[in-house]
Amino acid sequence: MLLNTGTEIVPSKSGLLTTLAYQFGDQPAVYALEGSIAITGALVQWLRDNLGLISQSSEIEALACTVKDNGGIYFVLLFLACLPPIGAQMPVVSLSA
Repeated sequence: MLLNTGTEIVPSKSGLLTTLAYQFGDQPAVYALEGSIAITGALVQWLRDNLGLISQSSEIEALACTVKDNGGIYFVLLFLACLPPIGAQMPVVSLSA
């Protein structure tokens, strides 16, 4: 989630990240405040470290290719490392059909 702050860098009072949103040509850069979820790769790491389904992260693609389809089952690791403003540090797993 991004909040455009214009051409001014605005420090967050709530722990959000100040980030570059965009810049076109020679025009001034436009900045934003970002509420972010650091989840990339966390599910693969969780399967490796907590369940022991794989020994290396690189094995996940081969494991996924062993099934024809997911049969309507989705396994999602939610909010493992939410950055501000949520700030949760506990993993939550959802198995949905």
